[in-house]
Amino acid sequence: MVFVLGAFCFFSTFSIAGTQTALTLAVLIWVILVLLGKIVPPRRTAVDLPIAFFIAAALAAALLSGHRIASLVNLKNLLLIVIVYLFGWILDSRREARACFTVLAISGAASSLYGIVVFLTARGEGALGRTPGPFSTAMTFGGVLLVLCSLFLAVGIGEGLSRRVRFAVLGSAVLVAVALFFSFTRSSWLGMLASSITVVSLLRRRWLIVLAVFIIVGVLLLPPSYRARITSIWDPRYRTNVQRLEMLRGGWEIIKDHPWFGVGTMDLADTYRRYMPPGAVHVHGHLHNIFLQVAATMGIIGLAAFCYLFYAFFKLLIGNLRRPLDQPERAFVVGSIGASVGFIVNGLFEWNFGDAEVVMLLYLVVGANLAFAMRGGRFGGSDRSRAGRGPVRAREGNG
Repeated sequence: MVFVLGAFCFFSTFSIAGTQTALTLAVLIWVILVLLGKIVPPRRTAVDLPIAFFIAAALAAALLSGHRIASLVNLKNLLLIVIVYLFGWILDSRREARACFTVLAISGAASSLYGIVVFLTARGEGALGRTPGPFSTAMTFGGVLLVLCSLFLAVGIGEGLSRRVRFAVLGSAVLVAVALFFSFTRSSWLGMLASSITVVSLLRRRWLIVLAVFIIVGVLLLPPSYRARITSIWDPRYRTNVQRLEMLRGGWEIIKDHPWFGVGTMDLADTYRRYMPPGAVHVHGHLHNIFLQVAATMGIIGLAAFCYLFYAFFKLLIGNLRRPLDQPERAFVVGSIGASVGFIVNGLFEWNFGDAEVVMLLYLVVGANLAFAMRGGRFGGSDRSRAGRGPVRAREGNG
């Protein structure tokens, strides 16, 4: 089973087909083993109720929609929530968790290197040559890299690693960060900024000034065309910013007319066309904001369920900080919090919750944290760490 989860981790950074194949195999093998009594049947978890509430709200919005079939078909991403449970139920030890992380770090570094090569060989998108990496768009690649960079940065600057392993993890983080920059995905940049501040604040607070100086100097040294991409973030006249403001107004009109259960979870192009503000010319299938999109498609009920779901995720992650985990696992938890913060910030400008490649990685992170919460003692918590006698020695965290 752990081998299949490792395959999932490997494919998650570059292949949606490979990831979903590994996920399907993992589910089938897990069900067979449970039926044969080879592994312990699932038990209740802290995220069951919010997940059930969100699924129920999504189904209600789809069934009450005027486009029922299209809405139900568009709920296929709900099936990906099983990732949370697979990792939560199956990961059973530090060795298994660290093996999965190692595979993720190697695969993420390789995917990032490929994305960098795409940029350097001028095979990217648009005038800046935005690299989509192995994915179809630079925005998807940016969302994936955001999650990976948050995890690798946290583990790399955390405690409990040997020098060799630390350099390897930080090397992966650097490759991911460079590829993220070359994706020129502004929303992912902002998400990574929020994530970096979160991670450094929780692990190395004194480094915050260094981080600020590094960012400022880095921006000042960029070529003018690259720097213009950054300054466009707060330019209200920039074309995509104008479109996002138009979507905000159009989305609000949709919500006012369909307040409780929304218009349904189908593609919004036809609906948005009817609610476009005067002067708008670009039609979009989604509203480039996770809260606005959920409210428009699932109504206030769906938005409440969505917020409850992420509240439960953050509660799980923050709760793990109080558990007696070994240092590398604790750093992973911090990286998970950073990745989730970054995901939300990214989602203020992009419908990343509808991007399967990004959501699968987020669910992987939550699932690993669910495993920590369910089996805290197997991921650390030795007598020495419970007694609070300082950080784990480097050789003990060499994984």
